[in-house]
Amino acid sequence: MDERVIKIVNEARWADGQNVRNRLEDITYNPMRSQEEFLMRLVRENANTDFGREHGFRNILTLNAFRRFMPLTNYEDYIPYIERIVDGEKNILTTYLTEHISTLDGYRRLPQSRWSVQASYDYSFCAGFYIAGQHGFLTDGMTLNLVDNSVERLPSGITVGNLLGRLLVKREFDNDQVYVVPVDINNWPLTTDILYLQALFALKQKDISLAVCDHYDNMVELLRYIEKHWPTLADDIEQGNPYIQPDAERANAIREIMEGHQIGSQMVSQLWPNLRCMMVYDVDRLGASFELLRTYCGNNVHFVFTGISSAEGTFSTTLNLDDPQTVLIPDSVFYEFKPKEANSYLTLLTMDQLEIGHSYELVVTTLSGLYRYKTGKTVTVVGRYHDTPTVIIDKG
Repeated sequence: MDERVIKIVNEARWADGQNVRNRLEDITYNPMRSQEEFLMRLVRENANTDFGREHGFRNILTLNAFRRFMPLTNYEDYIPYIERIVDGEKNILTTYLTEHISTLDGYRRLPQSRWSVQASYDYSFCAGFYIAGQHGFLTDGMTLNLVDNSVERLPSGITVGNLLGRLLVKREFDNDQVYVVPVDINNWPLTTDILYLQALFALKQKDISLAVCDHYDNMVELLRYIEKHWPTLADDIEQGNPYIQPDAERANAIREIMEGHQIGSQMVSQLWPNLRCMMVYDVDRLGASFELLRTYCGNNVHFVFTGISSAEGTFSTTLNLDDPQTVLIPDSVFYEFKPKEANSYLTLLTMDQLEIGHSYELVVTTLSGLYRYKTGKTVTVVGRYHDTPTVIIDKG
């Protein structure tokens, strides 16, 4: 571990996060101005795409005109366009360079433009690192990465896979010096147990200060695996194997901790005393079993819930530590909202018309070529940050 590299990377994370937070401070005071500017730029710049020509974007000059003349859409409307994008055609749904395809629900493929990828990086990674750094959790320790980073490159040059994983592998020059678990772990032989490798690398490294997860179940599964298999893991760490160098001192420390451990009780701060913060990306899946992770972590570990996002877009971003309430992002998506109790989509609301305590289904226009797209996601408005609604994912 090169502490100089880790310090440089964390300082860069902090600086990027500071810039994103400063931008968020500005745009949340007048979100509808940002929303209208975002939408009209999107329509103007995509007027000459195949989709834009077919839907008369050139003649849409106002927000209200867009909402009148652009029909609502669902995934099936985009399948022919997406197939052409996968084959390498350009200027189909968006004029912006499409460089990645994310998968949703195991089968639906959704394109990600470069601008959309940057928005995801800004409002997921950078905003989360800002909160961690604000509370002193971006230390000189390494990062435990449990994000799925398996990415496939198509003949057209487009990558397919988890967008978060793709963002992680972009900075190849410092990956091995920052992340405990190698980012190319999913490219290793299929006969190798991925959970075993994650546990092996995680236990081998004592100096971990931050963990990043697709969702909290990643960490719960890892800790349960360690509880069950720690004797074998300790032996492998003591003797070494093709993946790690031998370390008898660390192996003995693990044995001493785990021999006195009660199943399901606190263990995180004992195994990794400097681990103070976890960043969790998929807040859709937060549920009752999250309390089990809190039990494993004790009171010394805090959480950054980075916001509501999916392959369809990055919808909200974090504001505070240990708080699943996040703020809608006025300049990454154009939002319309169907009241949850409404039986049809005839009346859709804009951001300035939302009421605290009410739930709404998201209809979005995105940086990657989804226009008035029915997401099926429902959020509940719980407050406001400046003049912008703050939300939690609706579980009902």
